[in-house]
Amino acid sequence: MFKRIDTVFLPVQDTKRSIEWFEEKCGFKLRWHDEENGYAAMDVGNGETAFTLVRNPQMGSSKPEEHEWFNLYTTDIHATHHFMLDAGVDATLVQTGGNVEFYL
Repeated sequence: MFKRIDTVFLPVQDTKRSIEWFEEKCGFKLRWHDEENGYAAMDVGNGETAFTLVRNPQMGSSKPEEHEWFNLYTTDIHATHHFMLDAGVDATLVQTGGNVEFYL
């Protein structure tokens, strides 16, 4: 019945700043931005699933470590981890044991 997830939504305080961060740090590409209503869709990888930022001025009451809002897949986690650190992103060490992952 369903072929894929169409979009993943992430609440943010400031869509403009968030767009800039995801473009600069992750290489996401802006698909469209509805500044008036506080939405911005970004392409990730092949662009099949949109990543949509949703303005929520009350954001900040939920700590990021309490819940993952989304995850990203990479074929080379160590290269990706180094890229993120070089871009100035605050990230954990790569963790192994079950999943191989890091958090940012």
